[in-house]
Amino acid sequence: MTTIVRAHDVARTDHDHAADLLRPEVDAMRDLLGALTPEEWRRPTECTGWTVHDVVAHLVGNAENALDTELLAQRVREGTTRYAGRPRLDAMNEVAVDAWRDRPDDELLAEFDRLWPQVLQALPEMPEQARELRFDTGYPDVPPVSLGYVVDVILTRDMWMHRVDICRATGRTFAMHHHDRGVAEQVLRDLDDEWAGPPFVLELSGLVNGDWRIGDDAPEATVEGDAMEVMRGLSGRTSPDLTVMQGDSGVADPVRAARVLF
Repeated sequence: MTTIVRAHDVARTDHDHAADLLRPEVDAMRDLLGALTPEEWRRPTECTGWTVHDVVAHLVGNAENALDTELLAQRVREGTTRYAGRPRLDAMNEVAVDAWRDRPDDELLAEFDRLWPQVLQALPEMPEQARELRFDTGYPDVPPVSLGYVVDVILTRDMWMHRVDICRATGRTFAMHHHDRGVAEQVLRDLDDEWAGPPFVLELSGLVNGDWRIGDDAPEATVEGDAMEVMRGLSGRTSPDLTVMQGDSGVADPVRAARVLF
């Protein structure tokens, strides 16, 4: 009999061990980037307006922001004027990409190699005062998030999804790793935290196999989907193909419409 995990009971990534989940993702991304051809760096991705090169520039910018909160604040300010009208987080990300957009591929890769080990070393030592800083993403219905949540949870999740983006852009196979489950479970924990629809059981297959209960009350349906496609759907990249195995067929629509911060 399959064990159903209550998503709310998934432990939030502990700050002292956040680097343990991030480290294998950094290694997996580095392996992927090191194999790319010059032509593949120019490929467009599912991230609007971004090539593979731009995605890597974004990742380098993330590392810089994690290491320097003053730079992060500066990019937020610049984003509000340079990309007025866009959500604050998107605008800030574009400013970071702009800083690296014209750099050669090998220079960008060298910066990835230099900065991310520094992030891994600095994460456990980040002072609580910095971790408590709160950031308004500018996304509708998304409350401000703490820098601690960003560095403990979002950094890994964001890089993981961008590895998916790069693989899809280049036609390369997504390399599965043991930490994939940890990434997916944190996404499902966030989904459950904000879920206001009917409770249901989510059966995932493929990259991550397992059953998770979303919502507090008795499930009204069982919904099945491919794990990677569900993650991509929750990030806003696609509308995942879902099958209602039993119960209320109407549950599938709010699941497809649900979004989690990546």
